[in-house]
Amino acid sequence: MIRYITAIVFFALVISCNNESSSDKNKGNETATQPQQWFETDTLLVWDCTAEDRSRKKIFAPKDSVTVPQAFINGINKTYAEVKLTFDHMSNDTLFVSIPKAEWLTDRAGSTGAEQYLTFAALNLLETKGINHVDFLFASGAHARATTWTDLDFNDWKTDTTSAHQ
Repeated sequence: MIRYITAIVFFALVISCNNESSSDKNKGNETATQPQQWFETDTLLVWDCTAEDRSRKKIFAPKDSVTVPQAFINGINKTYAEVKLTFDHMSNDTLFVSIPKAEWLTDRAGSTGAEQYLTFAALNLLETKGINHVDFLFASGAHARATTWTDLDFNDWKTDTTSAHQ
């Protein structure tokens, strides 16, 4: 009887060891083929702001530099679903983004709404490593026109003391 129980335990142990090693091999293959991700999501925002009183609050402090602006663009688009911001290109230290259908921004948001959107978008896009200028490309309207923002535009803005820190 002891031989029978020992054989069953030994057999179960061998099977469980083989299952773990084969699943570890599969996990290794999965990780090797997936692209590197620095964040758990494809959406990222660093700043929230109020253009009317020229204040900003850092809501997230990334541990690593963000070198590709798409995560910021996704975050801006999810925050402002009325406007679809798209990546155009990068040149030296300037990021060019376009708004193909800017009617909400230029004609319906009002001057305050348009300023709020553009400052919110610029603050977050300027967090892209190596970017010092953000050039918005869109057809001008009653409340907004295509413009370029730099980090210098925010030098006199108040930063909330409860902002996130690294």
